[in-house]
Amino acid sequence: MKVRYFFLEQLNLLLMNKFIYLLVLLFLKFNAYSESYVKADDSLIWDSNDQSYTARGDVEFKNDQFIAFSDKMIAKYIEENNEEVFTIVELFENVVIEFKDEVFKGNYAIYTRDNNIIKLIGNVSIKSPTRLLTGYELIADIDNNKRILNSADNDSLVEVLLDDNANN
Repeated sequence: MKVRYFFLEQLNLLLMNKFIYLLVLLFLKFNAYSESYVKADDSLIWDSNDQSYTARGDVEFKNDQFIAFSDKMIAKYIEENNEEVFTIVELFENVVIEFKDEVFKGNYAIYTRDNNIIKLIGNVSIKSPTRLLTGYELIADIDNNKRILNSADNDSLVEVLLDDNANN
């Protein structure tokens, strides 16, 4: 009798483990595709022929790489597996992009998914926990973790301010 209960208990544990494993797999599958979205306070225009969104007024864009805010945005997309995948995102006026522990700011930005690069132009700054960089143009290569900061011309500067506690 004890042997029978022992085997029943082992069978129950085995079934419970398989059930938990199935739940974990389902959870991972549903979270594998990160949510991308566009939000706007004033207007959001969807153009299905052009496969684009135009948003105005406290715009927010999010993908699996970063979250961005601006006054106006145009986002082009393609359809993959019945999902809209944003390929080119242009941000206009008061642009703020939060990427990991960095915050990029500028007047205009464009993100291209094909090369995974964010380009900002006009009064650009990069703020991280230990430094503040300013210039005219930023090219942020997400895949290679590179930042190229340029000045507007020979008469302007690119500046870097380091935090005193950077080495602590």
